[in-house]
Amino acid sequence: MKYKISELAKLLNVSTNTVRRYEGYGHIKSKRDLNNTYRYYNKGDLTRLMTVRSLRKYGFAHNDIIEMKDYNIQELIQQYKIQDQNMQDEIAYLTNLRHRLSDDLILLEKTNSIYQHLYIRDCIAYSYVLYQSGANLLLEENRTKKIHEYLYLAPEVQMVYIIRKEDIECDEIDINMGWAVKVSDLKQFNIEENEYTERYNTRKTLMSLEKLPVNIDKINKNTLNHEKAIFQEPFSYMRKHNLRLDGDLLGVKIATITENNEELEYILFNIPIAEND
Repeated sequence: MKYKISELAKLLNVSTNTVRRYEGYGHIKSKRDLNNTYRYYNKGDLTRLMTVRSLRKYGFAHNDIIEMKDYNIQELIQQYKIQDQNMQDEIAYLTNLRHRLSDDLILLEKTNSIYQHLYIRDCIAYSYVLYQSGANLLLEENRTKKIHEYLYLAPEVQMVYIIRKEDIECDEIDINMGWAVKVSDLKQFNIEENEYTERYNTRKTLMSLEKLPVNIDKINKNTLNHEKAIFQEPFSYMRKHNLRLDGDLLGVKIATITENNEELEYILFNIPIAEND
């Protein structure tokens, strides 16, 4: 039997260009009618095309499918085992990614209540690598490689803001930005720390939700101390309860919003605290 390219395209619900592309990969081969210029395909082409579409659903690459045409049954079993493991890895990755999404959703839904109430807890231990300090991007080769690992290998990666303890009393405080993963996840995602990574260890922290302008590079002293300043409420709480700052601030980005035509970010800050002597 002979089939027109338009018939194959209609049967598969794809464009004729897709059929031509599959032919270009070498999956099928058309013949030309001697009496006209139409392409025709035979039953073998139809079967191979259906097989390719099925294998593509399993995630096999076109190059793999082309090689698999010449496999015996043992080789085919081995290729299926490899793809089965790939799918299991992808399912695990998506499961973790969905867990991160679910956590973010919980934070978003609690945003209003968190913003009205401070609370104290032991923070999660994070490993992070910075990509920006103030207005400066940090582009050392080994640093950028590590940034890519954190950003792309770990599904539960989080954007974080670091404000150094020693900078709090200065006139201007650089906003340090980076990507962080839980220390407990490092081994799971085969991520190794290096000279560009830092640890934020578990400690008692005062949790405070703050809103920062997206384009902010520095926080000056006036911003910290102004009546409507960021950290005004947690710093007031600390003074009232005889607490002191006991380390760097780590903020986890929750969301980007727009209010009064200004782009803002909700950031949940971990503020390390200890009792005054």
